[in-house]
Amino acid sequence: MKNIFALAAVLVIPALVSAQEIHIYGGYNGSNVSKAGEEAWVGKAGYQFGADLMLGNQWFVKPGIEFLVRNVNYSYAGTAPDGTIIGTDQEFQYTSRSLRVPIMLGVHLMDPSDEPAANVYIMAGPSAIMNLNADLNNNALNVETNGTQWQIGFGAGVELGFLFAEGGYDIAMSNVFKGNNFQTNPKVNFLHINAGVRLRLAR
Repeated sequence: MKNIFALAAVLVIPALVSAQEIHIYGGYNGSNVSKAGEEAWVGKAGYQFGADLMLGNQWFVKPGIEFLVRNVNYSYAGTAPDGTIIGTDQEFQYTSRSLRVPIMLGVHLMDPSDEPAANVYIMAGPSAIMNLNADLNNNALNVETNGTQWQIGFGAGVELGFLFAEGGYDIAMSNVFKGNNFQTNPKVNFLHINAGVRLRLAR
């Protein structure tokens, strides 16, 4: 455990020293299932909050960490041995709570050193979604969520004084579940919109 804390200090302290800004934010997310399958997966609204560092100036690296809650519903109907549907569809909800760790590479459209009244930036990069816990309100199924899901994302943001807002879209590179409990093991793409405050550090 001591080694882990020592490694974290080695990585985090230089980042804090070189950081231009710290962002604290919260926002909305929506899940877009790339393969809905026979379960008819549908993304529902969720939320996240977190913080990130902006390292650099016009070009920057933006690592962060956030607490992420995502909701995905699916429909289920019983089937007879011949494959015909019996009964009516029932809708169940899958909710996951995770830590998301993005590392974005971006560029400001205007040089921040000129201190413009407003600025815009674009960014792209990978992120890891590390599962904390998940609930499925269907006791008939026992499912296991993948410990880590990987995504590639892109986005843009606007800065206005000490405030900022940004949005992005992440494309899932890995599946949600372990095993074959569902006929479809979905990949869940991820739309997110955030707003928050910029804490500027000495430059």
